[in-house]
Parts: sequence; C-alpha cells; structure tokens
Amino acid sequence: MKMNYEFNPITGILTASAAFLKNAEKFNSPEYCIIRRLKTDYGKVTIQTVKSDRKAPVTIKYEQMKKFIAQCRDAKERLEQFERVRIISKLQNMPYQYMVNWFLTNYANYAEQPCFDADGFLIVKTKAQMDAAGKCSENVQETNVAV
Repeated sequence: MKMNYEFNPITGILTASAAFLKNAEKFNSPEYCIIRRLKTDYGKVTIQTVKSDRKAPVTIKYEQMKKFIAQCRDAKERLEQFERVRIISKLQNMPYQYMVNWFLTNYANYAEQPCFDADGFLIVKTKAQMDAAGKCSENVQETNVAV
C-alpha cells in the first residue's frame, strides 16, 4: 500500500493526504507510527493536508438546465435542441453525464455571474469561446510580465 505523505526535516512540515491522516487516527496503524516517530525524532511537527486536484462532480438538474436555456435569446430553438439531445442521451451508457457534458460544453458560463444583452436575454458562451477568452487573457498577462 502506498503511503501518501512527505516530510521536510528542515521545516518540520509533514504534508499528507486526507486518507493518510484518517488512518493515522487509528492507534498503532502504520500511519500513526510514522507520525509518532517523526515527533519523537524531530520534536515539533506541523501537519498539513495535500490539496486534491480532483474536481467535485457537477450536479445540475434537468429543470435547472431548462430554466437557464429559457433565458437565452433563441430559447425555443435551444430547448428543442435540448430535448433532442436528451433523447439521444438515453442511448448512452450514462445518460445524465452525457447531458451534463453537453450542457457545460454549450453553456460553459453557467456557473459564472450572468451577463445580459441590451434586450435582457442571457449572453451564453460555449466552452470553446471560454477557452479562447482564457488564452487571450493569459497572453496579455505574459506580455505584461515580459515588458
């Protein structure tokens, strides 16, 4: 079994995964013994948790998707497309995940602060548009640093 921890003897910082620290709570577990040994050898040990790179799964209900789409300029056509994709999703192994992926690809700014056009309709951005905007802002930052 792989132990997910790292200890820096100079700073006295033990960086460990949440699972490692959970197991360390059990008396005489291998993780418990490691921490006890480090404290014996080095005195004060500061323990910190490793931050996970995994993203929390996105859960959006179908009704939430529909309400968001209904705020768009061409809502009728978009909702018809939504229903067609929903029918196709039922042919997939994971229909809900298929729909979430489709929705977040086509409505990538769902989780952001909403922006509306002059007529009061929601401005929608696709994932490609969001990625392009992110790359543009990164390039601007890079040029500012280089100057």
